[in-house]
Amino acid sequence: MKQIAAIGEAMLELSHQSDASLALSFAGDTLNFAIYLRRLLPTKSFNIHYVTAVGDDIYSSSMLTHWQQEGLNTDMVYRLKNKLPGLYLIHTNAVGERTFYFYRENSAAREFFNTFNTESAIDLLSQRLLTMDYLYLSGIVLAILNPQSREYLWKLLEQSKKKGVQIIFDTNYRASLWSNAELARQTIERTLPWVDIAFPTLLDEQALFGDMNAAACAQRLLEKGITEVIIKCGAAPAFIATISQQMSVPAHVVEKVVDTTGAGDSFNAAYMAARLLGREPEEAAQWGHSLAATVITHPGAIIPAAMMPHLF
Repeated sequence: MKQIAAIGEAMLELSHQSDASLALSFAGDTLNFAIYLRRLLPTKSFNIHYVTAVGDDIYSSSMLTHWQQEGLNTDMVYRLKNKLPGLYLIHTNAVGERTFYFYRENSAAREFFNTFNTESAIDLLSQRLLTMDYLYLSGIVLAILNPQSREYLWKLLEQSKKKGVQIIFDTNYRASLWSNAELARQTIERTLPWVDIAFPTLLDEQALFGDMNAAACAQRLLEKGITEVIIKCGAAPAFIATISQQMSVPAHVVEKVVDTTGAGDSFNAAYMAARLLGREPEEAAQWGHSLAATVITHPGAIIPAAMMPHLF
């Protein structure tokens, strides 16, 4: 059985049902990825772990119950006393583009790597993560961690790489989470040498690195030693590059976009599910576009399981 761990921050998601009413859900970029990946892969062959910290409150308990119902393994979710999960509100405009309002300064996930007060506790987590076949993380977890915790994460990635663990990384640059763009650039640059599969978004890469186009972005990342680069370009075709091939795969046309939250995360999950099941990159991107096109016709990041498209 393949072991896949997604590391990150899960949050309470409040999305508008009307100007005065909100619906509660649970989301977060790496969590969205983990849930969609779990829905798409056979349980007998793939074990999906979510790795984070939550609080000791009733909402954190509801989160755990929800993740377990989705089939995620939660044995590496740590509960911190007197902490709460982060929270964000989604406001969407008439064409489905969203604005996020975050309340996360004291979220439990920020303290994740600070919870280990002994070297043996840190080593125990490392040992468990080093048994994974794949690790998935994003620029958001890099942004919310303090410098010491980032050093721990980089050490873990270095050890994982030596063990043959495949590292999957979504840059997911959110300017509001960083004190300045230069720090974000340096932090992401330091992470890239351990990455095997990258899921950048072209607009993010242009903002941080000034890439002229998707081909230039892909070339820069391939030169870092990344073996598979999948560049998301919104409604434009996704651009895929490996050492041996490059291709553009058109996105699906969606007549009415309701909410673009979770589109990139769902694309990543469907793409990886297809690749893990032996599909070629072009078909994998088609899976990604298909799921993302469905997700953006529903409010919130996670659509009901019954609304999942048939990709096989």
